[in-house]
Amino acid sequence: MLASHSLLTERLRNTVAQSVRELHEADRQEVMALLAEDQMHSVHLRSFVEDNGFAHPSNRGRFFGYFENGHLLGVALLGHAVLCYARPEVEQEALAYFAQVVTDSEISCHVVFGPQAQVETFQAHLERNGFETTQVREMNWYVCQKPILPLENLQLRRANQEELAAVVEAHAEMFREATGSDPRDTDPEGFVRRMAERIERKRTWISLTGNQVTFKTEIQSLSPEVAYLEGIWVHQDYRGQKIARNCLNELLHRLLKQQLMVCLATETDDEAANSLYRQVGFIQTEKYQARYLRQSR
Repeated sequence: MLASHSLLTERLRNTVAQSVRELHEADRQEVMALLAEDQMHSVHLRSFVEDNGFAHPSNRGRFFGYFENGHLLGVALLGHAVLCYARPEVEQEALAYFAQVVTDSEISCHVVFGPQAQVETFQAHLERNGFETTQVREMNWYVCQKPILPLENLQLRRANQEELAAVVEAHAEMFREATGSDPRDTDPEGFVRRMAERIERKRTWISLTGNQVTFKTEIQSLSPEVAYLEGIWVHQDYRGQKIARNCLNELLHRLLKQQLMVCLATETDDEAANSLYRQVGFIQTEKYQARYLRQSR
């Protein structure tokens, strides 16, 4: 078994230059055509390219393509977050090559996110090359294509730059509740910049009571067909009042006039969140996983 793995690793190192290379702006048309083949699973990668292009600090990583006989069959963002998409018939080979690039290029990866089987396969390759898992978050992937509740009132609007400080505080509070730490302690400039970029792109939706943000969420990734929601949060003083349900329902009515589907992921053991999403029309379609890493050697 070890010998077989050693031979595979050596073969990957000998051929990776012919099979994988970094992607650039000249590759945009081919990349977007491939990603458009699977609208849902490629939404994050498509959104990064559309928002930032291939070389931008906000990507927090580098784009690579997997090629066979000169044809692009897989795309990966390798960096702080690892996101991969490949045609199903070549996914196993593409993941092996992308993992080898991480090792050979000494790319620092923090989290691998995607369908459960894909993430586990990718991490198995990384573990053989000195990476270890520090945390695994099992996720439910939800999709909504039609709201099931009537639209009763309007209370949401897009945040503006004058409300950046309030949005930053709300997002930081959500992060503290989930992890016990404040993201502004480790990367204050980057954290605020990412919040400001989402507001600039009109991706942050809020509900206000006076000057208080009572509900917020971000469209983290957006393509012509798919919107992916993240950071759904209700201020602790306003919980238990159906604010999240009403605001999410309103947002679905708004987004599904333009997109074909709205997606999100939630932890499998978060019963309150899972119940909420089902109430407004989301259907669980598959298991996802977020796997956090560190390099042990």
